[in-house]
Amino acid sequence: MIYQKAVLSDYDEIVVMKDLVKQRIINDNLPIWQNGYPLNEVIKEDIELGYGRVIKKDSKVIAYAAFMPSSVMHENEKIFKKDNLYSFGRVMVCNEFLSKGVGRYLVESMILEAKSLNSEGLGIAADECNIKATKLYKSLGFIKEGEKDFPYAYLEIYGLYF
Repeated sequence: MIYQKAVLSDYDEIVVMKDLVKQRIINDNLPIWQNGYPLNEVIKEDIELGYGRVIKKDSKVIAYAAFMPSSVMHENEKIFKKDNLYSFGRVMVCNEFLSKGVGRYLVESMILEAKSLNSEGLGIAADECNIKATKLYKSLGFIKEGEKDFPYAYLEIYGLYF
């Protein structure tokens, strides 16, 4: 598996994967990613601005996340305990690669990238009902710092500091 910045030629694969992931979320009765989130235009903008990250296996995109300074992701709103932080979101893994360590590898790769950028840590706002994701974050050392009611969802705030 390879972790790398997403490029525009990855976009169509990412959108197909997103649509399949959203269907899985609906089938699992998880009340997340409602109201069209994440929008295709947002994913395209992530990629164009250099914020998209993918995991590829045999040249196929098998996972995606947005990775950017927390001030960009959260529009200069301070939601984490420290300021010089990176944040990630819009995490998705291809259905056939679930429970195979791909999500862990993606998050671990973003942790290493955040460290290489001299960030003080990495943060994520996650839905409490997404138990698999929050369990993964906790297993990697993320600590729940609180909760926040965003316009699109009520989320738990997790931080990992270096």
